[in-house]
Amino acid sequence: MKLSRIKDILQAEILWGEELLDIEVNNACGADLISDILADTKTNAILLTGLTHRQIIQTASMSDFAAIVFVRGKVPAGDVIELAKQQRLPLLSTRYPLYETCGILYREGLRGEPAKFSCSSGALPRQQEALQVMKLNYEITGNDFNNAGKATEQAKKILKQIGVDSAVIRKVSIAAYEAEMNIVIHAEKGNLSFNITPKYIEVVADDTGPGIADIDKAMQEGFSTAPDRIRELGFGAGMGLPNMKKFSDIFEISSVIGIGTTVRMIINL
Repeated sequence: MKLSRIKDILQAEILWGEELLDIEVNNACGADLISDILADTKTNAILLTGLTHRQIIQTASMSDFAAIVFVRGKVPAGDVIELAKQQRLPLLSTRYPLYETCGILYREGLRGEPAKFSCSSGALPRQQEALQVMKLNYEITGNDFNNAGKATEQAKKILKQIGVDSAVIRKVSIAAYEAEMNIVIHAEKGNLSFNITPKYIEVVADDTGPGIADIDKAMQEGFSTAPDRIRELGFGAGMGLPNMKKFSDIFEISSVIGIGTTVRMIINL
């Protein structure tokens, strides 16, 4: 289904991207929680949401959504629209609420099957296997939401430039973005690094912060210690660590109370 058809069905206003309405879309994701959006594995889909802050553009970009349709008549601020222009991400707005928007599009035939990612656990690759490594390293500052997501975005651009498969890039981007946001939300500061080898990509998020008292509990879907102000932005749904594991082929986490947390993720090429 063309994006122009979706616009007509939803009686939507074009906020930006009129020249891109010919793109084909075969699925949709409706959500108002960032981690739910990142966890969605559909491809060639549009995002239906009521979130209008800058991070929704970063989130949609990490997950390779074709466009965003803001529901309930919401319209983002000018700086958010400008960021979408930079990402070449069409933006539309419909007066319908989220539930009705999903139902209307489903009724009209937008019912593509979601993509499926496999996930396995095991030992991390041996040091001697990490040959011809390209290293990327980014410093992350806690509570800096203006720059949150930029490190992952820059790494994603580099992965595209060197020809990494798009499915792998998506998994790396989502896992790294969740890790980056965890540092911004919970830690004082941290580092996000990417080790790119011919066989796999290793993502390491190392922070200075409060640490995690109970890792098993933190790995449970829905468990969160995020404050209300973070939840109001659509974060803090307790899916960050589970999503990191879901989109990684190998996942490890260690934490010391009062010192910080380290997450290591391997995504095979």
